[in-house]
Amino acid sequence: MRYYFDIFDGAGWARDDVGVECTSDRRARHQAVLALTELARELLPSDGPSKELIIRVRHGNDAAFSVRLAFDTSAGPALADPSLVA
Repeated sequence: MRYYFDIFDGAGWARDDVGVECTSDRRARHQAVLALTELARELLPSDGPSKELIIRVRHGNDAAFSVRLAFDTSAGPALADPSLVA
């Protein structure tokens, strides 16, 4: 079955019009998780407070499921006082 992996990068959606053949929903989920970790490497802010990444997996136009990563940095003493950073 052909699965499509739409990507939300925090600013907007990019629609996948090519898709990938996967043998099952479980395999498609695995592919979505791998893709999400690669996106996180590229798109998570090194100094920003938060970011949300989502991959929506579809069969044609029907949503099957989604995987989501929410990244958040909470201010603590090391972030508030630059002299505490080594």
